[in-house]
Amino acid sequence: MRSIRLLAPPIEFRALPWSAVFRIPTDRGDVYFKACAPSQAFEPALARYLAERRPNDVLPVLAADLARAWLLLPDGGPVLRHVLTGTADDLVAHWSAILPQLAALQRDLAGDATRLLSLGVMDRRPAVLPSLFLAMLDRADRWPLGHPNGLSRDDLTRLRAFAPRLSSLCEELTALGPAPSLVIDDLHDGHIFVDSAAAQPRYRFFDFGDACVGHPFFQLVAPQRFYAHEYDDLELDAPTVDSLYETYLRAWLTDVHAATTVPRALQLALAVGPLMRALTWYHALGPHYPDIEPELMSYYARGMAHWLRELESRCQT
Repeated sequence: MRSIRLLAPPIEFRALPWSAVFRIPTDRGDVYFKACAPSQAFEPALARYLAERRPNDVLPVLAADLARAWLLLPDGGPVLRHVLTGTADDLVAHWSAILPQLAALQRDLAGDATRLLSLGVMDRRPAVLPSLFLAMLDRADRWPLGHPNGLSRDDLTRLRAFAPRLSSLCEELTALGPAPSLVIDDLHDGHIFVDSAAAQPRYRFFDFGDACVGHPFFQLVAPQRFYAHEYDDLELDAPTVDSLYETYLRAWLTDVHAATTVPRALQLALAVGPLMRALTWYHALGPHYPDIEPELMSYYARGMAHWLRELESRCQT
């Protein structure tokens, strides 16, 4: 650990059931300390690994205590959310640069799946999703069934009947590829640092607590990730989102075979990918159920209901 002198006590930045973050003023600028709950205990190891493997894409790690799941990072500067100008053109320009960088990271890490899993990163490969789906349904005592914003127990019967269809689609997706890689499930404009000092902005990703090993195209499952959260009225229309998908997919269209398989793989990934999102909610909050404060409980119920309904709806087409 390099020598850094504290200038003031730590200041709570965010505290949630799955992690707590503190900002610490030092003589070398602010640093951020993150303590991860068991559900995200792999993040310090993953952050350190990515800093070694892809140093231009992530922050350097100042210190990591893997046994206690503690992480210390420098201040990365402004996040994308705070540099957007509020126009759709500006938003699209940023994401048009970010998505090829993200695809390049995923392509490079496609051979690292076994290593990533050994670090404790969550396994969301298509081949294991059907069993994870059924296991989640078996543990319905860990999610808010019957909540006004959520699902009911009657929904469980319908979801169980959906399992064979899910298995079939996951088998096809596994066969099509590309190979499993890192999926940064919580990637949005608040989790990307932007360095605008150079002629072209430089982007660095952070916050990997919801990361998983899965089909790389799961990264696109939530188009809301592209929205500008500081501007409530700035949402991208479907053609614009499709154009961003195409920008991302160009990195995967490297041969004639890919040109025929990638479109179908994207269709399948967008269909079964909502299960990854539901599992993220379940993994983060299930261990804390029912001792969750009411507002967060509403988000949990709404999140599970939304993504499981999306799963059924998208898999019918």
